[in-house]
Amino acid sequence: MIANLVPSELAPGLLIGEGVEIGEGVQIGGHVVIHSEARIGDGARIGDQAQVRRGATIGAGSLVGRGSAVDHEVTIGDRVKIQSNCYITAFTTIEDDVFVGPGVVTTNDDTMGRHGPERPLAGATLRRGCRIGGGATICPGVEVGEEAYVAAGAVVTADVPARAVVMGVPARQVREVPDEDLVERWRRDG
Repeated sequence: MIANLVPSELAPGLLIGEGVEIGEGVQIGGHVVIHSEARIGDGARIGDQAQVRRGATIGAGSLVGRGSAVDHEVTIGDRVKIQSNCYITAFTTIEDDVFVGPGVVTTNDDTMGRHGPERPLAGATLRRGCRIGGGATICPGVEVGEEAYVAAGAVVTADVPARAVVMGVPARQVREVPDEDLVERWRRDG
């Protein structure tokens, strides 16, 4: 919990809101902003200049890279790697063992602000073990299936099936992820 931290242990410029929960062994870089009600699991790492918004949850052993923004009401599972300069939009769910390459953008509003309050925002869902290449854009409400692979620079406008490899603008399936690339063969913790 945040109560266990003393000012000498805090990184330079760190701002933490009320009701924040920080697990054991968490590493937080300099000039990070963590808003109220955020929860950060044991052993997570938050890079310099990152922002974690109100009500976001970051799982144990996960990484949020330098300059990345995790918006409000985002759920990030365990052992997730979000590289530098990513934007994880509100209402996004990222399951365990997902890799998000540098500069990835998720979106949640396909009208770009031109809708009434009766139309809720819809973040992306990134299923267990999927991988998102650098610079990819994931459109509102899109689900990327378990163990799927999104190539760098792709614009994902529709759901991606489990184990599909997609690339291009808009992203199209080109093959399937082979057995030797599944997360169970590459996880270091068993």
